[in-house]
Amino acid sequence: MLANMKRATIGVCRCWVLAALCSAAVLAGANADSANAIRVGSYNIRYVAGDKGTDNDWTKRRDDLVALVRGFNLDAFGLQEVDPEQMQYLRVKMPGYGFVGEHRNADRKSGEASPVAYRKARFDLEKQNTFWLSETPEVPGSRSWGAMCRRVCTYAVLKDKITGKRLCFVNTHLDHKSELANTNGMRLILERMKEFAAGMPVVLTGDHNCYETSNTAKMATKVLRNALYVSERPPEGPWLSLCLFPRRKKLSPCMEAMKTPEKERNSNEGRKKFGARIDYIYVSQGVRVLDYRTDPTLRPGLDLYPSDHFPIIATLEL
Repeated sequence: MLANMKRATIGVCRCWVLAALCSAAVLAGANADSANAIRVGSYNIRYVAGDKGTDNDWTKRRDDLVALVRGFNLDAFGLQEVDPEQMQYLRVKMPGYGFVGEHRNADRKSGEASPVAYRKARFDLEKQNTFWLSETPEVPGSRSWGAMCRRVCTYAVLKDKITGKRLCFVNTHLDHKSELANTNGMRLILERMKEFAAGMPVVLTGDHNCYETSNTAKMATKVLRNALYVSERPPEGPWLSLCLFPRRKKLSPCMEAMKTPEKERNSNEGRKKFGARIDYIYVSQGVRVLDYRTDPTLRPGLDLYPSDHFPIIATLEL
């Protein structure tokens, strides 16, 4: 038994070493292209209440999730479904990052948040704000258009300490039940972005709860570009981003899905084959996307993912 346990432990360690080497290779390639490149990401980390008492309980997966995010070496990223206790944990465990964003309930302290995180050694925070996706966006806790949940958008204006350039990083989690709320939420963000992001490169991340064929996604791509499709290197990892927790028996590569016509890969049959992709990184015109990855890393020694979504990561040059 001890021999089997030792072999299993060695196997897990080898997997983590291999993952680290792969990540280092990607980063080295990006750095070779541009010494000023920045790594950005988006990750729905799954709220606390839904999995208490299971193997997916936040207290059981949180260390693995934080280790995974640290390994990406991100400069700025957006998170979704972040409960207050999760926000506090992340701040303690990732002290090199600043986290900005208010929680969605009327008191601004309870409910989920969609924060923007930034590496303090790389960026200075010049401005930040949270508004509600409703007809009264400045009213905390408000919602409209038949939305099932209160939804927020958080943005941060960041000044790069290396280049002196400013970046507006925007993050949100759109409604999953009301199509009208989903579309109007994106419309509100894009409209307000004209003012708060004027003259700056923009990164918009989030769990947008829609497919690329939706009115919401089509609206976004009239203003911004989906980083997945403008990456200078072929995108890595699987197509799907909504993974659920148990290990998937088959993950269709992103490049395979992209060879299938858009309408077909997003149809019911297409989603059965490739899975659902509802998480996004958008960038404004002029932003180079050096690489793009959807990361399917499992928790060490388990056939479970750290969250029910995969993180997505891109290397950019402003």
